[in-house]
Amino acid sequence: MDHTDPLPLFERGVGRVKLALKSTLRKSSRSASPTADEQALWRDDLLCQANLTISDARTLADLGYALSPHPDIPAETITAVACAHRLFTPEAVAILQDICTRLEERADDSDWIISRRTRAVTTLSPFINAMMNSRSFLLAISRIAGVPLVPYPMLNARSQINYFYPKPEHEQQQLGMWHTDGTNYVLNIVLTRSSDYTGGEFVFHNSTVESFDALNHRTFETAPLIEPGDALFIYGSRLFHGVRPVSTGRRMSLVLSFHCPYAREDSNQFWHLASDDGIPATIPNWLKLRWALQRSAARQFARIGIAPITFEELRYPES
Repeated sequence: MDHTDPLPLFERGVGRVKLALKSTLRKSSRSASPTADEQALWRDDLLCQANLTISDARTLADLGYALSPHPDIPAETITAVACAHRLFTPEAVAILQDICTRLEERADDSDWIISRRTRAVTTLSPFINAMMNSRSFLLAISRIAGVPLVPYPMLNARSQINYFYPKPEHEQQQLGMWHTDGTNYVLNIVLTRSSDYTGGEFVFHNSTVESFDALNHRTFETAPLIEPGDALFIYGSRLFHGVRPVSTGRRMSLVLSFHCPYAREDSNQFWHLASDDGIPATIPNWLKLRWALQRSAARQFARIGIAPITFEELRYPES
């Protein structure tokens, strides 16, 4: 990795408010209607549990967090970062690649490191929506996370596809790269082979948010995302991370966010959401989110039609 060119920090504080005002004035070109040409149906056997490999896993405690963000769940229990290899079968990866490629026509241009992105993907893809509501899929991700999970309550923040391309020299270059997420539990699924592009490495700071220094490259690590379908799970609100610019080729990733229904705590902030959606659209969504987070765990699982996932189930079955 070239450390001579420091990567910038995404807007924070007043900068977020300015982005919210800009988003308020910008109209999205994306249609909210589902795709009409999707043929594949989600099946639980598209998960590749027998060959799943988890590497480079660390908890929040491993990164230096003494206190847990959830009072009833120890920091030693919650995964901060982990790479999942062969989470999906080759068939599932091919289906996701096809869906995400087709959905680029619904993408909006982005002002920062992502060239284009399609948001609220579960409203556009029945396959991805069914996958996120599958108990088998949620259990697999919960085992990686260390806590039971459900899909994130807010649709716009639940799922998005990121498309990365080289930016022409005459266009405005990236406004930010290092950032934390509004959502806590985030799965980044890379759907292009690393040899298909140059640059585009997923990097993260291997310690706490408070210790982050954008100039101290000695704390930066690169996630081993090589093959299509490789996925990085992160505790997004407590881990500074980002993707380096793509200099050639094309990089595509599907990003899914989750919530622990046994915890009322949530890290998303109004101005984080408003910087994406604009202020008028964020107000009702914010109120709905606050209300959704107060539901009991049993009710949250019931709303997606599955039996509750318990902490006892998180231990991987004996082989």
